[in-house]
Amino acid sequence: MKTYVLIFSLLFSAASFAEAQTFPERLNAARSDILKRKPLATYDFRKLQSLYPGRLLIPETLLPQTGEYPLNALRQLYHNSITCKGPWPLSPLVTQPVVFTRAMCFKTKLPSSWFVRSGYIHPGGGSYAYRYIQKHPDMAIKYSKYLHIKERPIAAATTILGRLQRMNNDEIHAFISGAQFFISNGELWVRNDNEYRVFDQVTWSKMLNRYQLHFKRLDQNDFCLAKNGNICWREDNKSHVTYYLLIGLLVMNAGLLLSWSIYRFRIRRRTMEERMLVLQILTHELRTPIASLAMTVEGFRRHFDELPEGLYDEFRRLTEDSRRLRQLAEASKDYLQANQQQLSVQEVESLNEWLGYIAEKYDVILNLGEDRSVLVNIYWLGTCLDNLLSNAHKYGVAPVSLSSSYKNGTLKLIVQDEGQLGAKDWSRLRKPFVSSQGLGLGLTIVESMINRMGGRMKLIGPPTTFILEIPCESNSATG
Repeated sequence: MKTYVLIFSLLFSAASFAEAQTFPERLNAARSDILKRKPLATYDFRKLQSLYPGRLLIPETLLPQTGEYPLNALRQLYHNSITCKGPWPLSPLVTQPVVFTRAMCFKTKLPSSWFVRSGYIHPGGGSYAYRYIQKHPDMAIKYSKYLHIKERPIAAATTILGRLQRMNNDEIHAFISGAQFFISNGELWVRNDNEYRVFDQVTWSKMLNRYQLHFKRLDQNDFCLAKNGNICWREDNKSHVTYYLLIGLLVMNAGLLLSWSIYRFRIRRRTMEERMLVLQILTHELRTPIASLAMTVEGFRRHFDELPEGLYDEFRRLTEDSRRLRQLAEASKDYLQANQQQLSVQEVESLNEWLGYIAEKYDVILNLGEDRSVLVNIYWLGTCLDNLLSNAHKYGVAPVSLSSSYKNGTLKLIVQDEGQLGAKDWSRLRKPFVSSQGLGLGLTIVESMINRMGGRMKLIGPPTTFILEIPCESNSATG
């Protein structure tokens, strides 16, 4: 009897060991079979690295690079770029930005080797080449290879540039790191020595199904034991060892969470200073081209009678866009200076007429209450409504309706479509850059601005219904 028990134990141990080895063996076998299939494209990874340096690929380099330079030196350099006068920053960390700024001020030609030596990216975000080409358009062809991929014209989806341009942040980082596998726009990229081979979904899904493998996109918030690039491989695991291991790791890392929280608290002040600097720079930079555009429009207006009749509609649109840009600049200035105070308000003599104007470019059913005059922030409330109506048409289900009512000093606006979103989805949708439907950042802005107006915003449903309640003064419209 003891002999049978021993044999059974050995067989069970061997089976457990074999089962533990099954997953990597199946993954390697699936990879080998996929590589035997004809790919959509094959790319030499080393050549791609030379043609598309990492800093010209990652989305982060399109944002201001305030973390890489001293703030005081950046402020001084920004002032120098406007006046083209010294004194210039002496910090060695801004040597290349100073060289570029002086070249732009004094119209000095920069050799192509300088763009490589400078690290490609301007402290204000984006490439040096993009700003240089704006000043010297005749050099566009020569320096186009130093542009960030997002600054270049969108290429065909079947080209390497087109594929890179359509990758998100995680996919780009997986590509740069030379991951063995990663998924992008339904295509599986498999590395084979110094090559990347790209396979369509039909090919790779058939091979994975054959070996009973499946995966999901890697989520940084999830725990993943087997990952490649942006892929988290999964299989049915009947053992509880992984579960207990996960619990143990969570307990062991509890202390790290507290340390992480303290760290975030310490850097929060610096982060806020950097963000305010970026906002102030961007707002200030907007004013110059807006003022120039306004002067151009005014010049056309003075010679309106001399314009061909076929340009009247284009001139009208140019005038409207110029006015909207001025409103945006003033509203942004008002937002930055107002801190957390409520926004300023203006009188809308006819609420129904104003709502009809906002909804004019959408196919919307209007259910408007009694017409009246109201005091609201015309720009920001109009932007909020436009955002909700746009989302309803892009991501909702027709028909879309806009309703209004006024009671006890509160203006109530309702945007509704036949979608299936409800209150349970609100916490997920309101997170910036998180929503998979493209709603997150827009809804975050809408909620923030409604709060600044002293109101509130909520989501109920289904059907998908966004409700805005804004306190405001009102008089019933007469006549």
